[in-house]
Amino acid sequence: MLRGLVDPRAAEEASRALSWLVMSGPLRISTVMPAVVPFLLRLAADPSVPRRGELFDLVLMAAALSEPADPGSAWDLAISGPEEDHPERALCRASFAADAAWVRRLLAEEGLPVGSPLSDDERASLLGAAGL
Repeated sequence: MLRGLVDPRAAEEASRALSWLVMSGPLRISTVMPAVVPFLLRLAADPSVPRRGELFDLVLMAAALSEPADPGSAWDLAISGPEEDHPERALCRASFAADAAWVRRLLAEEGLPVGSPLSDDERASLLGAAGL
């Protein structure tokens, strides 16, 4: 599937399938996401990759959804669940941190995201996920 992301003929279908694989439900990353983050970062940084904007959107989603839930916030716990019930979030943050150089590279690129510039929250999520 990851190879399909670089093939212009297969990129749309591969991107759609990847989205299903890395998300376990609405606003929930799956246990697969931490393993895919390093590939997403590299693919989103490559201007020759078809649909790289969509891949960057997945990177942003992974960063935001891997944020730890505040144990003192009933709202956070109701929406995200306790951290101990979702080890994929910590694993995802570890993947971002291991590839922090790629996060910096993406944040430095003017062409991403496609469309409107990053919001302060999106930038903070990426920086936080990478431990920067």
